[in-house]
Amino acid sequence: MKKVSLIAVLTSLMILAASAFSFAAGELTLVSSYPEDGQKNTSMENLGVKLKFSGPINSKEAKATDADKFAIYDEDGKVVPTKILFSDKNDGLVLVLADPDEGFTAKNNSEYRLVIDEGVADNDGNVLAEEQTVTFKTYNQRVNNIVNMAMMFIMFGGIMFISVRQQNNQKEEEESKKDAPKEAAFNPYKEAKKSGKSLEEVKAEQAKKEEKEAKKKARKKKKTEDQPEKKIDNCAELLNNVYHVHAPAPVSKEDRSIEALKEMRRAENKGSKGRSKKK
Repeated sequence: MKKVSLIAVLTSLMILAASAFSFAAGELTLVSSYPEDGQKNTSMENLGVKLKFSGPINSKEAKATDADKFAIYDEDGKVVPTKILFSDKNDGLVLVLADPDEGFTAKNNSEYRLVIDEGVADNDGNVLAEEQTVTFKTYNQRVNNIVNMAMMFIMFGGIMFISVRQQNNQKEEEESKKDAPKEAAFNPYKEAKKSGKSLEEVKAEQAKKEEKEAKKKARKKKKTEDQPEKKIDNCAELLNNVYHVHAPAPVSKEDRSIEALKEMRRAENKGSKGRSKKK
């Protein structure tokens, strides 16, 4: 009986240990990736994939175990040189980047494939049960260049059209000014023939007319030159709350009292009223 009970106890302990081990070594999952699987028009600069796992992968053991479980392949099936970066701050974040220092150059409008091997483990021993694949395609640089060139031609064409149109408008304005009828010079012979007057009479009338215009311009000029500037002698007559002071303020403390100031103001008002009546 003792042997049977001992075997039963040992068996139960082994079952508990196995269940505890299986619980510790749970399943690790890939939560997200950028680019996503099947994404197109991705950037050619810093080509790579950002991965987010369900568990932290930043311990020395996890980094050593998982360093060779990520690989990027081009559309010809060739392995792209990569560098794997594990984040110490963001748990579960892994960056798989193409390494330009190894001579890699991303191709235009080309498909790349990231393969994550099964068995990737996190810090707690949870492992990735199945292989994961993320496929993405770089953008078509040629199409982008064509679109950009077309937009530049349209923009420069619009600028040229506007500038040419402005030049044409300026030419039309200048030509219209040239074609505008000018005031004809006085012709005494033509005027004498038209009016039936003698040549001397026509010349005399024109001389009087020109003399009259000259005097008119001279009077107008003299009027503007001789017009005096208006000076304001008493600002208190034009501005509110401005008072004309006829004498300096009193110096003694007694004269500075409110009653003394009021009396001084009354005297000033009487003086101003008297001056206005005289005027």
